[in-house]
Amino acid sequence: MKLRNRFFAGLCSAALAASVLSVSAESPKTDFYEATAENVKMLGRSVYFEDALWFANSAAGVEFKATGSQVTFNLKISGDPTRIGIYVNDKLVQRGLVGVKGKPKKCSVTAALENGENSVKLIKLSEGPQSSMSIQSIELDEGASIKPAEAKEKKMEFIGDSITCGYGIDLPLKDPETNKNNSFSTVSEDASKTYAYQIAEMFDADVNFFSGSGYGIWCNYGGGRDNIMEKYYDQVGPHTWNSVSASDYTLIESFDWDFKNYQPDCVVINLGTNDWSYFQSKGDTDDFEESYINFLKMVRKGSPDAKIVCTLGLMGADLFEQIENAVDDYKTETNDEEVYTFELEPINAASEGYAVDYHPTVVSNTRAAADELGPYIADVMGWQLGDLPDDGTMTLAPDNIEQGDFHEQPAVEPDSQPEENSSSAAESESSSVAESSSAAESSSAAESTSGSSAAESKASSAAASSASSAKTTTNPNQTTNQNPTTGMAGGMAMIALMGGAVIISKRKK
Repeated sequence: MKLRNRFFAGLCSAALAASVLSVSAESPKTDFYEATAENVKMLGRSVYFEDALWFANSAAGVEFKATGSQVTFNLKISGDPTRIGIYVNDKLVQRGLVGVKGKPKKCSVTAALENGENSVKLIKLSEGPQSSMSIQSIELDEGASIKPAEAKEKKMEFIGDSITCGYGIDLPLKDPETNKNNSFSTVSEDASKTYAYQIAEMFDADVNFFSGSGYGIWCNYGGGRDNIMEKYYDQVGPHTWNSVSASDYTLIESFDWDFKNYQPDCVVINLGTNDWSYFQSKGDTDDFEESYINFLKMVRKGSPDAKIVCTLGLMGADLFEQIENAVDDYKTETNDEEVYTFELEPINAASEGYAVDYHPTVVSNTRAAADELGPYIADVMGWQLGDLPDDGTMTLAPDNIEQGDFHEQPAVEPDSQPEENSSSAAESESSSVAESSSAAESSSAAESTSGSSAAESKASSAAASSASSAKTTTNPNQTTNQNPTTGMAGGMAMIALMGGAVIISKRKK
């Protein structure tokens, strides 16, 4: 069933009616779709909660095929400003921040579509510990089609720390104008430029990330035992203080992840860089090796058929020998021979430079992906490593996300009877006023050195494939422009504000 609303603006004052000309602004109607498995392919770990699809991890999002003139994502952000990327027909068309300071946490982002069927992808570019985000609904032209993108033949998973998140990857270590060190913020973070995402793209594989800045095997950066991967790996997201509930303090980490939802062929673990901040002064690394073995068992339990590659090195390989020891001991104990180790070369400062806080630049990530780890995985898996697709990820420089007003999905009343009221006022369509924002603001955040354990009461997440059936409702309030403006509808809104408005609804089964 679809619900169609029409707004009729009327004047309640005869004097005002005599002084204002009757105007009409016709706006195309749109259909709302839920981000469920019936409509979209889930990318990364997610949970359908309170009528929205929530996710936190880097590179998580949705992918689908659709017709129409445009697509609008109605989003809700919990936490810091969140960087996203939107791809249409395998080309990056928009990238930038949503949920920026001073703007509503609910916002809409619109991208133009081409004639015929389009492939559409939205992914989260900034990391999970800084924010969670949800797709409240997807809007398309009335009568347009939507269906999930096909699953790819290969599936990969990357487990890591800030390197895998793309921490500060879009800024140099120092500001060239002030010569002062740049600081981390989500505005400069982009998982799609990391070695991990590049490798998945070169293999044409689906990919899941589970990563967080400061995370380690035995301890986080600075030696704390809070943000360690073993505590959160079996959850939908890593630790964050940002609630996903409108009514209580529900964290995304409180939802269990069902590993049956996604079974990777290859799992890559890139952890140990942050552990070294503690162990470099301790000498005894037995705790690290024991924790690494335990984490391997955890990964194997979740992905029983995957080949596991353990790597380290872009920001130092000081614990790589201990990783090799742990893998050897794990193999001896379990007879599991499908676990491998590979040491990456460190950042070459002279030729590659540094990103924020001495993190790897895009150049370092590409070298690691194309020349080192990618070819090694190809040998292990028997896969063909292709070229990195020219989709604009590396070349589209400016962030160009334009945020508009959140488009509330009309409520659906299944048992309501058709009804129609009449009005003597001139009939007009009301257009929603959308704000555009360059989204240049971002809140700063250092690598996490402390945190709290997962919520004591874990809510079990239903797989997206068994989520509620998709709903479509019609919205008459969306313009076809990529950057909606007030125009005639703004004038009508002012008239309605001065003279009062009568809302007429028409329901059709």
